[in-house]
Amino acid sequence: MSDDLKTTQKLRQELNHLEAAVSAHIAWLTDWHLKILDAAMNGNSVSTEEEDFQTPFRNWYYGTAQEIFGHSPAFPALGFSLETMRSLARHLAEKLNETGQFPPLEYKEFMEAAASFNEKIFRLQRETVFQVAHIDNLTGAGDAQAMRNDIEAERERVKRMDQDASIVICELADYTDQAGEPVDADRSEVLLEFAGTIADQLRPYDQLYRIDNDEFLICLPYTDLTVAELVIKRLHGKVSESLLQMKDGARIKLRTHMGIAPIGGEESVETILEHANEALELARVNSLSDVYSWGG
Repeated sequence: MSDDLKTTQKLRQELNHLEAAVSAHIAWLTDWHLKILDAAMNGNSVSTEEEDFQTPFRNWYYGTAQEIFGHSPAFPALGFSLETMRSLARHLAEKLNETGQFPPLEYKEFMEAAASFNEKIFRLQRETVFQVAHIDNLTGAGDAQAMRNDIEAERERVKRMDQDASIVICELADYTDQAGEPVDADRSEVLLEFAGTIADQLRPYDQLYRIDNDEFLICLPYTDLTVAELVIKRLHGKVSESLLQMKDGARIKLRTHMGIAPIGGEESVETILEHANEALELARVNSLSDVYSWGG
């Protein structure tokens, strides 16, 4: 089973760690504010050593969070916002030490950065909660709602940046023993292994979703139809040639049909899915190939 299909629990755990890091950050920020106000009112100086700005949230960000959240566009944006806020906090303290007076302009810049930082945290939390909520319980792949949202996002990117993207619907047709005879196996276990075999072959930026009982969809960003065919034919060969080991020791072979379609920037999500389903239907009835591309 691939690591991509084991992330649900890790995401939930890391969300808890994120909440703890936010709480610690609020405590640090409160303490830092009190130091600034005390220095401004009593003529004291404020330490600007690196350790004074090594916030608890920064420790979390550069720890295990990198592995769990690193794929999200919100994560590097959060890191940039964090470093900007730290830099402005140091600049504010240095200005206070230099002039002996509370610097309103520097304080305003810092507070704007802090507000932006908070917004970035909420964005990462929202993204992750949505991701956890829209994961198929059996396989760990995304569910149909996540699939539709991501195709819409890819469609907008294709339209805006004049780039390519494709989708593939993969259907588990049947499974047999090594001799090609029907085999009695737990279908849930077969689907789990099928999803894992697909996920193991995907590129880091590809996404897998379970959209029906025996159907999965792969979203292929930055991939035109020609490249998609190469990627999917290789995937199909891997799935078809592999013998899956079941828990009871049985070894089974899978047969799958795959329909490929481009993501058109001017087409609706429904139309894009219809094209992939048309290609899948052609793959079902084609005696020569289990992989078919929509031809327009």
